[in-house]
Amino acid sequence: MTIKTSTNLLASRKGRFIAFGLLYISEGIPYGFATTAMVMFMRLEGLSIEQIGAFVAAVLLPWGFKWAWAPLVDVVRLTRFGGRKAWIMICTSMMIVTLVTMALVDFVAHYQVLLWMVILNNIFCATQDVAIDSLAVSTLRDDERGTGNGFMFGGQYLGIAMGGGGAIYASSLVGFNASLVYVSGLLVLSLLFVVFFIKDPYVEPVRLPRTVNAFSHFMGTLGAFMRNLYDGFMQSGRGPQLGLLFALLPCGAMALAFAILGTLQVDYGLNQADIAKISVLNTVAAGAGCVIGGLLGDRFGIKKVMAMFYVLTALPTIYLAMQIATVGLAAIPIEQFFAIIILHGLVYGGAFSLNAAIFMGMTSPAVAATQFTAYMALGNIAISVGNLWQGMVAERISYSAALYVDALLVLVSLALMPFLKNREAPVAESELEAVLAAD
Repeated sequence: MTIKTSTNLLASRKGRFIAFGLLYISEGIPYGFATTAMVMFMRLEGLSIEQIGAFVAAVLLPWGFKWAWAPLVDVVRLTRFGGRKAWIMICTSMMIVTLVTMALVDFVAHYQVLLWMVILNNIFCATQDVAIDSLAVSTLRDDERGTGNGFMFGGQYLGIAMGGGGAIYASSLVGFNASLVYVSGLLVLSLLFVVFFIKDPYVEPVRLPRTVNAFSHFMGTLGAFMRNLYDGFMQSGRGPQLGLLFALLPCGAMALAFAILGTLQVDYGLNQADIAKISVLNTVAAGAGCVIGGLLGDRFGIKKVMAMFYVLTALPTIYLAMQIATVGLAAIPIEQFFAIIILHGLVYGGAFSLNAAIFMGMTSPAVAATQFTAYMALGNIAISVGNLWQGMVAERISYSAALYVDALLVLVSLALMPFLKNREAPVAESELEAVLAAD
């Protein structure tokens, strides 16, 4: 049942694009802080490239294993408290709590405590992502997937810019703890947005008396959920099954989007103000790439446009590898260095948003949180593994070697793309919905 209200942005096409774009900003803020600002802070403290690569890999682990608890969002719907809106509010609140706690930790004396707090923060962030994605799968129409994902990941990159470059800038002015307070303040604003402008359109406003006891109801819901989940992966054609393999492959050449990018900037000799500037420009370009990629995907075909963006991510990666091998990192003109990073951000954004749109087309709305999360979680494992091996290769061999291998792996993803398909027949949602309605 759709709730029609002037404060529910999910009730209209434009409202959905705006709402999911803003919701994804809140996801990007702590993610950007962990993978951009923290990388710079640690490099300035003297940690090695390999250590930083391992740190980013550890931070991303909750995103790679969020499928383990994603069924909670599908099964425990919290309909009395607003459904998936309640999940988003709870997770955002806990993200704020963990960040405020981090502000009380001495970065140098208690580094391990800070590390675990960052990981805990990302557990709540990943769970928030599960609830938002479930809401998106349920509300975005077929002809809105490309554009919708463009706005979503464009918002995420804007959040990364705010949580990454913005936090670095705040730190350069006042100090590290100030950057944590700044990021927490942004999340408070996001929480207020959810409270006043988001409603789960599939939450019944009136609860009927329960006809069975709580345990029987839960077991019936869980049984229906598991059957729908099996159908979503195994009975919807070859597309959803191949999607599991494709999710484990890199989303284009991605070394210049994660830990290697941060260590390159420090080793190049940029100061905090310059790093903040290039971080913001890069992530804004990536956000623009998400929107552009989504619009082009809906118009010309998601797979075709995605393949184009995958190839384009390899070009600046290879060019930078050649420049480092030829003249050395420090000898690259700063204008050229900035241009390479920003160009890569633009095309990587397009590749990343369309990658998500592909998985959304494979997902059954009946088990939206779990199935879509499984695809995205496998993608995050690919990112985590990528950061790990890229840091090792860059530290033990060279930056250029890591960049060359990263670009070469794009060919593996391209080889699988022609076989990717949407689910062939929508999985019936009636069984799960009938059980929920009986509550």
